[in-house]
Parts: sequence; structure tokens; C-alpha cells
Amino acid sequence: MSSNRSFIPTDKPRFWVVGVLAGLVGLAAGLLAFAAAWSDLQALSAIFKVVFVACWAVGVFSWVGFMAGMLTGKYSGIADRPWKEQVW
Repeated sequence: MSSNRSFIPTDKPRFWVVGVLAGLVGLAAGLLAFAAAWSDLQALSAIFKVVFVACWAVGVFSWVGFMAGMLTGKYSGIADRPWKEQVW
């Protein structure tokens, strides 16, 4: 059942990948912060809130960069490349 496909897509810009990953991690952190607050675990809730806000900030920055690249046509000829060689 193993495949050679990577979890991180190689045909998308880095800004897109970072934005999606920040969104997913932020969603998980937000849910965990909610669960920790409901369970009255204040310290854990505060940690997850900080992670949520950090992911939100990274996600906003990333999506602004992605939209700027889309509007300028930077991604019109994007090719399938390894992560280190992919455009931002």
C-alpha cells in the first residue's frame, strides 16, 4: 500500500503549500485549545491558543503572497519540481 507520492505536492507553489499546512495545523490547534478550555486545562489551552494564532498569522502571510503571485502571473507555467526548487 506504499506509494511514491509525497504528502506535500510538488506541482504547487511554496506559498500555497505553507498556507494549507498552516491552516490544517491551526485548525487542529484551535480544536485542541477548545477541548483544553472545556476540560479546564488553562496552561494547555493557552499553549494551543498561541499555536493557533501563530498558524493564522503564517497562513495570512502565505495566502497574501500566493495571491500576489497569482495576480502577477508568476504561476502561469508552474511545473512539477522538488520542494527545494519550487517557486514561492
